[in-house]
Amino acid sequence: MHNKIAVAIGLSCLTAAFAREPINTVSEVTDQYKLPNMDAVMGKFTYSNEMDFEDIDGSLSVTEIDFLSVLSRPITVGGDIMLLPFVQYGLTSFDFDGVDNSFPIADEDLHSVSLHLAALKYDKSSPWLYGAWVRAELASDFQHINGDDFTFDVAGGVGYRYSDNFMIGVGGAVLGINGDTWFCPGINFDWVVSDKVRVGLYGPMPVVSYTPNDDWSFSLRGNPGGGIWNITDDNGDSKDVDLSSYQVGAYAGRRLTGKLWLNAGVGMTLMNNITYSDSGGDNDTLDEDMDAGWFGQIGLSLKTW
Repeated sequence: MHNKIAVAIGLSCLTAAFAREPINTVSEVTDQYKLPNMDAVMGKFTYSNEMDFEDIDGSLSVTEIDFLSVLSRPITVGGDIMLLPFVQYGLTSFDFDGVDNSFPIADEDLHSVSLHLAALKYDKSSPWLYGAWVRAELASDFQHINGDDFTFDVAGGVGYRYSDNFMIGVGGAVLGINGDTWFCPGINFDWVVSDKVRVGLYGPMPVVSYTPNDDWSFSLRGNPGGGIWNITDDNGDSKDVDLSSYQVGAYAGRRLTGKLWLNAGVGMTLMNNITYSDSGGDNDTLDEDMDAGWFGQIGLSLKTW
């Protein structure tokens, strides 16, 4: 399960952002520059310790650096549609330990650069919400860039607000439109239990959060991790490296000043798997499950306007 799925269930992320405080129109959001529970700028560092291979000798440790930023304030189209463009960069470093000389992958530094456009249609006069998301991504070792390094994804969904405190929705994503295409459905709900407690399921991401005051936040949540990158091997052939993982952890956030927050988390990586194959996912050279491991994360975020 890849981290793109967490973004791809477009409705899960789009409608839930507005579930805490109702709005009359998207224009009201644009005027007030208020997007609850979203980051305008975010940077984080994550380290996952040695995950032992189940069937062969060796282990994998993963270091990740991620950066995300919105490119503008919300753009209103047609009076009730909001568009939000943003850019994301990720560096993922693989460190293999204890593998033999026949192991097909060397230590790698892999890059991902992606442009996103999220859209939301919502009016308080109707309980229905509509969301959409598109992404273009370059995921590569940057050794030789061609069409295999690019992927395109789209998602959409619909939500229904039962009350100011509870919303439910369904959505789906079409991933890898230009290659190994597959469809991923998702369901979500967002329940504001009180001013301090919030519970939700956003596609593959369950979250329980507690905010005791304006300066602290705590949460338990699960997040898909990993990704798919295209690399060029020693023979000049195009290969795919596919890392799947699921992170379950406890997180804390502390407001440093204004809208700037320090965030940290710790937990376990589950359902870990790595594959190495010809571009498009054919002819697996490696398909190996890994034992559970531990991860730690620290980062900074600047909340939206």
